Order: sequence, then structure tokens, then C-alpha cells
Amino acid sequence: MRVEYWNPSKFDQDFENLAMKRLVEAAEVVARNTRKNLSAIIGTGKKTGFSRPVYRTGKYAGLKWTSRDAGRLMKSIRVVRKRTKSGKAFSRKRNIRVYIGHFTAYYGLILEFKKPYLRPAFYNSQSEMKSVLGVR
Repeated sequence: MRVEYWNPSKFDQDFENLAMKRLVEAAEVVARNTRKNLSAIIGTGKKTGFSRPVYRTGKYAGLKWTSRDAGRLMKSIRVVRKRTKSGKAFSRKRNIRVYIGHFTAYYGLILEFKKPYLRPAFYNSQSEMKSVLGVR
């Protein structure tokens, strides 16, 4: 038997899109469990958190990162899909990441080492991630 006009690379982009979609769904599972763990540690609501405006005086007066908002770290948990600029199929640089914190919520890493919330969320969500990905 002979197969003519067979182009396996024709379907690479379709397979990659499906795989990346499943990876995003699996990362959303980790992000959801991270939010749940973080809310158990720091709590939610006005009573547990505190807010304050930007410093008006002193060495760091007027800098945005000096302000505090209750729930800022919780809102900063996000899933990011990294892409390559070349657009090659199945490139090693294509990956999914779960980010916590940003410029004004820089204390996520400090809290992770004091009271872990991301690592337990990842370990506890592995079975659900496998079911999303279709892995045994």
C-alpha cells in the first residue's frame, strides 16, 4: 500500500492548539486551588485585610507600590500563555505559567515561604489536571 500526498505537518498546528487549550485548562485548575489555599491563609473581606493609600511623606513618598489593598495578591493570580515570536509548531518556548503577584503585590513569594499555598495547590490538583489533560 502506498500513501500519496500525505503531509503530517499539516495537522501540527491543530494538534498544538488542542494541546495548549488543555494545558490552559489544567493551569486554571491550579490557579483556582491556589486562590482557595490563599484565601484560607490570609482570609477575605475588609476585616482580615487592610488598605492604605500611597505614602505622602518620607523616603518613598508618592511611589505606587507603597499602597496596600485588601485582596490585591488574590487578584494577581493569573494564567499566562507564553508564545514564540517565530510561530514554529511544538517549539520549546511555548508554555503555560501560573503567575502570582506583580509590581504592587510583590509579597507573594515571601508569603509562599512563610505559609506555603502554591505548592500544596499544585500537588492537590494533580489528579484533576490529569483528567483535564487526558492522562492516566
